[in-house]
Amino acid sequence: MTPSENSTPPEQPTAVTPPENAARRVRQAAARRDGSGRHVAARPAWRCRACAAPWPCQPARLSLRREYAHDRPALAIYLCLLMHDAITDALRVGTGTVDPAAYFARFLAWTRHDRPPPDPPSKSSPASAPADAG
Repeated sequence: MTPSENSTPPEQPTAVTPPENAARRVRQAAARRDGSGRHVAARPAWRCRACAAPWPCQPARLSLRREYAHDRPALAIYLCLLMHDAITDALRVGTGTVDPAAYFARFLAWTRHDRPPPDPPSKSSPASAPADAG
């Protein structure tokens, strides 16, 4: 036997998953199974269950836009109802003052960003031209 035949091959490095990464993957898999990984509101704080951002968070907005792509007025009505619930919860829990403009911006204003602003009236339109006195 030659020395090379008798020796064991060198150990190949193996990828070892750190325990914190493995635990995170297990939590994420469990969240996908029970639906808690979805970006939905946790009441009465109205924070996202998945990312803890104020709801509707950006992923929730994208999901809602996709879901209501065929009916934007229904999306606005749905979010208006949720905004009302969020304001009611804030007043009931006593989280401080409620700023209606901030709630509007958070829940509704983003739904209309895809529409261009209306054109300003033209100064040369016949309705605004002075009548000839001649």
